[in-house]
Amino acid sequence: MQRKDFILNVSKGIGLSALLPLSPVLSFAGKTNLELENKADDGIMRPKGYHLIWEDNFNGRKLDESEWFYRMDLKMSSAQRKENVKVKHGKLVLAMKKEAFLGMEYTGAGIVTKRRWQHGYYEVKAKLTNAAGWHHAFWAQQGTGFLTYCYDRTMEIDVYEMEATNASNHNLWIYPDGWNSRQKKWSSVPNKNLGFDASDGYHVYGYEYTTEGIRFFVDGKLTHSIDASEDDHKHYSLNLWLTVIATHSDAEPQLPAFDYIDYIRCYSKDPKAALPPKEEPDYSKGDIVYIDNFDPWGFNMGDYWKQSSEGPFYGSNYYKWKRADKYDEFRDWALFRPYISSDGYYDIYLRWVSGPDRADHVPLEIWYNGGTRSDTTQSINQQQAGEEWVKIGNYYLKEGWDNLVKLLATNTGYVIADAAKFVRTR
Repeated sequence: MQRKDFILNVSKGIGLSALLPLSPVLSFAGKTNLELENKADDGIMRPKGYHLIWEDNFNGRKLDESEWFYRMDLKMSSAQRKENVKVKHGKLVLAMKKEAFLGMEYTGAGIVTKRRWQHGYYEVKAKLTNAAGWHHAFWAQQGTGFLTYCYDRTMEIDVYEMEATNASNHNLWIYPDGWNSRQKKWSSVPNKNLGFDASDGYHVYGYEYTTEGIRFFVDGKLTHSIDASEDDHKHYSLNLWLTVIATHSDAEPQLPAFDYIDYIRCYSKDPKAALPPKEEPDYSKGDIVYIDNFDPWGFNMGDYWKQSSEGPFYGSNYYKWKRADKYDEFRDWALFRPYISSDGYYDIYLRWVSGPDRADHVPLEIWYNGGTRSDTTQSINQQQAGEEWVKIGNYYLKEGWDNLVKLLATNTGYVIADAAKFVRTR
């Protein structure tokens, strides 16, 4: 079962036990809850020997943008927006809305740490909504939040990942290229019903990442462990994500709805440990903006597109995708989304590697005027005109991130996403 199908099935109410076999709680090096201790005055038990080295209690009037990226990708049924992230009354508030934006029916929200963390103990205290059709997650993966699956993605850890909170889905997902999880049968297992509705109040969700593996905790109780010695598996440093996206929505009368995060805390065994460096945004600006498919800022795609380096491509490589059957709105698209420094008219160009197995008709969606207007009359033939910049048209683009050109894989041939260029004309 593909991961997207698993997400949709859980959101439709299929029991976890029907989807996956029961898995025992593993315990590396024989460690148990007996080695926990109370690290704060909240009564929550935490692994021994850790020192708090970084936290965000969301006590300001707005998000600390020096520490966080906003999640701004298009994923499943929602576009994630900076405007849906607020800090109020000492809480991070992530909004879910019925709102058309950039071709999506709903808008979600999320933030991503600018720092990448490896070994340590990490936790959040959260109260999640129970509106149906929304996917709530505290997870770790490389990335900036602009693209769900960035070019250097190696590994994903899901601390909580819930579809409609009464399912209480708590699982681990290890990306296969990271720890060979297909061979280890770690692909989205084990799942565990936590025995409560995550909207009934605040709960503390944490994970411990050591040289021996990973342990998961909820409200101070060990839920499961994964043996993964650093001697046998490469251990990666990961950005921390707090997000909510729409898979579909059966609860439109309940929208807008909100997730609330009380805090996020990062612990280290070394009380003097240096904080990981921050990754700052690095994207093209000016009157000519180039976007390569390898760009972590400016490129976005649906699930499961393939990298290729055959032919005279632009930049590092390109992505290609061929739909399996009918058009799938969750995966059969790719887009280029520039940062526009100043309002104006821009020529939009696309580039691809042509070939006889390419799609001869690739429909385009062009969102312009700050994402408030769209043009769906344009298309390209990727069997021809390869290896050159092909002008699509001239459009008025407003300052910011809310203009884009999207390629739709509706044809039976391969669709190529290689590069785009935006040139200011006046």
